[in-house]
Amino acid sequence: MDPVEARNLFPITAKFIFMNHAGVSPMSERARAAVESVMEIATSRPAPDDWSRNHADDLREAIGRLVGAEPESIAITRSTAHAVSLLACGLDWQPGDNVVGARGEYPANVYPWMALKDRGVEYRMAEPVEGRVTPESVLALVDERTRVVALSHVEFWNGYRLDLDAIGSELDRRGVIFAVDAIQSAGALRIDLSRLPVDYLSAGAYKWLMGPVGIGFCYCRPELLRNLRPALVGTGNMKRNKEYFDYDFDLVETGRRFEEASISVLDMVAFEAAVELFLEIGTDVVEKRVLSLARQLGEGLAERGYELVEPWPREPGEASGIVSFRKPGAPAQEILRDLNACHVVGRIHQDFVRLGTHFYNTEEEVERVLELLSPQRVDS
Repeated sequence: MDPVEARNLFPITAKFIFMNHAGVSPMSERARAAVESVMEIATSRPAPDDWSRNHADDLREAIGRLVGAEPESIAITRSTAHAVSLLACGLDWQPGDNVVGARGEYPANVYPWMALKDRGVEYRMAEPVEGRVTPESVLALVDERTRVVALSHVEFWNGYRLDLDAIGSELDRRGVIFAVDAIQSAGALRIDLSRLPVDYLSAGAYKWLMGPVGIGFCYCRPELLRNLRPALVGTGNMKRNKEYFDYDFDLVETGRRFEEASISVLDMVAFEAAVELFLEIGTDVVEKRVLSLARQLGEGLAERGYELVEPWPREPGEASGIVSFRKPGAPAQEILRDLNACHVVGRIHQDFVRLGTHFYNTEEEVERVLELLSPQRVDS
């Protein structure tokens, strides 16, 4: 499907220029139809046997195709924080161990690691260099007691894209787990876990994947998965999950190891519809369009005297769909207020405005935003 054609699946485009995909994205008509189909079944006839489990299998298969992973290595979670916590709680920590992250990480990828302090685990933060979380700044903090390096693929505040290959390859050589928060990249950028040196990856559905709030996924390398203790335990993560009277505590060795109970069918079918749309358009096509529109927006803002949040200009491989900016002398609240008045949807963080372009946005929408942000309009 062509991105322009896919735009027709998003009713929000009739009234808004939506550029808050790094926040909470709109869903498509396909997601709505999937939910309505499930509701028709749920309200008019008995649900099929293994209803939730079958939908979970379908969703894992679709996500696996999207990120280049086997379905057995995918688990369905409630959110990024849930997925990160599964790893943080699942390892056999020893006093003196440490985790390396970075300053500026979204709290969902910070608090699960800070919570290990009472188990004697230290959380270290690399300092960004001109907005970049560099391999050198991260690896300088890694020592013989480092168990995990936990970083975002794309930083939520400035849109910087991490060099996963450089960091992951060195961590693989040292035997350190590389855990990646991909909520700001999955759906916008191509991810191929069949070649990336990543041990664990997590993402919620509601940002660039354009799925529901309250569902997400994690990928876990099989060798690691078998050694993780699930934080939550129930019938769902047992091998004999259909045997209700002969108890046998034997954990499954696939992504279902983290799925202790039934998962919301409504959320799963909406999420699967969103993922299938990305697969139909093509991840390469989506990434090319996201980066092209973001570059158009960033360059246009720079030409109009706006200060782009570092790093800018971006080097090849650093770019994402996020563009954050300030206007000297103009509070971010005023800039966003004026954009909102013209039905442009964005977000403020600290003293800057953050916009994020997705595949269904158009060049004309970007030009309209730049027109609204032209000096004569902002100053008037």
